Amino acid sequence: MATESLPTDSAFPPSSSTPASTPAAEVESDIEDFEDLIKENELESASDWTNDDETRPVCLYCELTFDDADAVWDHCAADHGFDYNKLRRGLGLDFFGKLKLVNYIRSQVQQNKLPELNKPEIFLEDSQYLKPVMEDDALLFGIQDEDSENEEEDADAVYEKEQLQQLAKENAEKAKTLQTQLKNLQQQFDEYKDIVRTILNRDMNSDNSDASSDNSSNSSSSSRSASPDRRRRRRRRRSHKKHANDDRYFESYAYNEIHEIMLKDRVRTESYRDAIYDNKDIFKDKVVLDVGCGTGILSMFAAKAGAKKVFAVDNSDIIEKAIANVFENGLEKVVQCYRGKIEEIKLPVEKVDIIISEWMGYALLYEAMLDSVLTARDKYLAPNGLMAPAECRLLVAGLRDPEFINDKVNFWNDIYGFKMSAMKPRIFDDVIIENFAPSSIASPEPFVFNSLPLHSVSIADLEFTSDIRVALKPRGGEDSSTFDGVLDGLVIYFDTYFTRSRDEVVPASARAESYRPGSGSLGFTTGPWGPKYTHWRSAALLFNSPLQIPDGVTELTGTISYAKRRVNSREYVIGLVLNGGAKPLKQTYIMR
Repeated sequence: MATESLPTDSAFPPSSSTPASTPAAEVESDIEDFEDLIKENELESASDWTNDDETRPVCLYCELTFDDADAVWDHCAADHGFDYNKLRRGLGLDFFGKLKLVNYIRSQVQQNKLPELNKPEIFLEDSQYLKPVMEDDALLFGIQDEDSENEEEDADAVYEKEQLQQLAKENAEKAKTLQTQLKNLQQQFDEYKDIVRTILNRDMNSDNSDASSDNSSNSSSSSRSASPDRRRRRRRRRSHKKHANDDRYFESYAYNEIHEIMLKDRVRTESYRDAIYDNKDIFKDKVVLDVGCGTGILSMFAAKAGAKKVFAVDNSDIIEKAIANVFENGLEKVVQCYRGKIEEIKLPVEKVDIIISEWMGYALLYEAMLDSVLTARDKYLAPNGLMAPAECRLLVAGLRDPEFINDKVNFWNDIYGFKMSAMKPRIFDDVIIENFAPSSIASPEPFVFNSLPLHSVSIADLEFTSDIRVALKPRGGEDSSTFDGVLDGLVIYFDTYFTRSRDEVVPASARAESYRPGSGSLGFTTGPWGPKYTHWRSAALLFNSPLQIPDGVTELTGTISYAKRRVNSREYVIGLVLNGGAKPLKQTYIMR
């Protein structure tokens, strides 16, 4: 929804504490205030309130005029999302209440403020809104006519209506709770199937490797001969599962908590702020697209930096709060907010000059939001346009942290006198998200195993297998410059770089935690060597058992692979092959 239309009244539901109808005493008070205004010549006498044929009602939110009040209300509902009839019925407004409502909205719009329609006491309890804000406001005559034409509901009907509304509200809340529970059960069932499938595959591979090969061949042949109907059913199931996964993903960003965590991550938020504010000459008079705008913070940074127009897009309910944030900060003329998937919406421009997005997930690619950012790039970015950030790099290093292993793994050996070894296998199957100090790292330097240049990388590149080298610190000693010859696992993290142009090359030797060349380009890291921990933390791949490193070995080699899960393409399967230890290691992890 474009922010040039004020928010709908549905985004600001009437307060449950507001009475359904105005008490008689309040009506008498309104009449007295109204008569006082007449006596003070601030209003024309009530008898002079006749509609001039040459005066046409004006919209509350824009300058369009119409033949009558009903046409105005139809326009407000269709173009501005303000349902006048729904609101007046919900609040049980009498003539004076409707008069105050219209004058209140006009006063707020004139001051470029957002009307707080969820707090009706603001205008219902203030007699200043009896005075017309617009001279000769023809819309007020429509209210007068409407009031004389409509019959008042009797007390029993009002009570019955309130009861039905309350019942509908309770049923809606119950339905939402049940839907959430159903989604959680479906997710748990999917995870259970994954565990069973993994166990069965392990057993078959270890006991019947030859038979497994034959069965695989037969299975492949059977799959090829499957009927078209069966294949269509499989595609429908996969499509339904993808939509369910997407719904869970977008719903997770609808609440304040995740956004509070991200905004309080100073490394993250201040890096984006500095990348924009330190390069105001690049953003000045540019058209910017913010993919996955969340609260709108990056869009507002861009607007403050001088952008001509910013399109903020998000498919989560958080977009409603982003709209309110934009209005509250007076940036609605620059920032326009849109609800929807970037793959599906149509922006009012052909191309944009800059795309900003905070798309990174755990282990960089978890949640697969980069797919949407690259789709936006290919669809909207001008040929010489800029991606912010411009590059991300994945790095790996050795992990040796007995204290962490004891807390995470050995913890299950004794739970108040009981053994719970069955809880351990999942630890070695999942990617563990945790912060690690440099003293927990067994490598003198990390190794970059993949680089994603955002101006050229493709969606197909987001599944890959890369060679790795894991250097090892010298043996012996007690300080952090050495290690004891045992590895507990590997640590993966990512570095992010912002550049001033799409042609600028970040040196291969750059370390993001200190990359500030002075030109306005900058970097930040999520790894152990950063100045502060980030909400992304690092991704630990724990070995099934500690890996002994033979004497004289100073480096391990192998591969790391990233592949999207079939059951949920927003999750990743990370494969590891490692050579050079006492025995070759091959292990698979799920990033979920």
